[in-house]
Amino acid sequence: MARKKRNRPHERRNTAPATAGTEGPPASPRPGVVKRVSFHLAPFLAFFALLGAIEIVARLASSRIDSLDVFVRSELQKNDLSDNRSVRIAEGDPLVFWRIKPNLSKAIWDYTLVTTNAQGLRREEPLGRKPRGGFRVVCLGDSVTFGYRVPTVWPERPDDYPRDALPYPMLIEDWLRRANSGRSIDVLALAAPGYTSHQGLALLRREIAELQPDVVTICFGWNDTDVRELPDREIMPTDEWSAWRRRAIASSQTLLRLSAWLNQRRARASSPSPGAKLATRVSQSDYVANVLAAAALAREHGATPVILGPVYRDSFEAPEQAVRMTSYRDALREAARSAGVSYLEFPELIESAAPANKWLFGELIHPNHAGHLLMARRLLSHLMEREMLAGLAAPRLPNNAQ
Repeated sequence: MARKKRNRPHERRNTAPATAGTEGPPASPRPGVVKRVSFHLAPFLAFFALLGAIEIVARLASSRIDSLDVFVRSELQKNDLSDNRSVRIAEGDPLVFWRIKPNLSKAIWDYTLVTTNAQGLRREEPLGRKPRGGFRVVCLGDSVTFGYRVPTVWPERPDDYPRDALPYPMLIEDWLRRANSGRSIDVLALAAPGYTSHQGLALLRREIAELQPDVVTICFGWNDTDVRELPDREIMPTDEWSAWRRRAIASSQTLLRLSAWLNQRRARASSPSPGAKLATRVSQSDYVANVLAAAALAREHGATPVILGPVYRDSFEAPEQAVRMTSYRDALREAARSAGVSYLEFPELIESAAPANKWLFGELIHPNHAGHLLMARRLLSHLMEREMLAGLAAPRLPNNAQ
């Protein structure tokens, strides 16, 4: 008899009828990558679009805010940077809070004739990389090195001034170029009115690699000893994060307006009492440390540093500040000698020479043209005697430089 063929377990077919409702609806297709990314980015894009719209409105407003007015909170400092005709030669700087504007042409600020190049340096000619065989001096400083009121020019007579009235960096450059025709020689005033050694050190750190100086002179004084509600190191932090944050603010009118509003609120909330104790913008110890750090930085970049003692006319007009000036100068002199850094002082331009030195000053703080002639002659002689001019021919000084 034929046997019935049995299905083996692995050969059995599932013949059970399907139960209704056990199969769900078909699965929806998963959205593509582009759609998923767009979904997550949409809120951010909308947010930045809103910020962009606000920024456009802020930029189209009738009055734009200068970053200088946001960075510089002290009314005293703002007054120092603007003259009685509201002429400004400074603009905001994220690192050192202000700098001289570039491309000025015969601007008359506080009786000072100012022309600048594209780098904001007080000179007409552009400045590029130092050529092979070139010689460059960087004069780091404040309004003295900048050449406040040298030449002195009255706005109503803009062309009536002596053409040879120049600040000491310009004089030295002119004398060296005359004696060394064919050589590339630059003497640059890396300086601005109101600068302290705190700002100067930060500025030199930013610019020295680009400038490639052979000699760096360093001259600060009066601004460091001036008094404010807070010292510079607190209100002008120069670390990378603080500078980046201020750079971001300066790039946006929206952020500038917001910062200006916040500054006003803080000023109203923390207005100092009439008897509040003031502090020097830079303490004596920080002043010495800043100048020595600038000298060390110059050496690190292959330049020879020369520290210049601060100048000040007398001790009669402002006795308390004169005491500070003398103390700061004495401390700097001793520190420079201990550190082995070349130091130069101008005996005719300090308090102990008063009142005979009055003819060398325009007022209490700043030497006039005659004072700058003296500074230029002494500094150039100092550089020549110590063989810091890299083989340049010694210039023949004009008779009026005696």
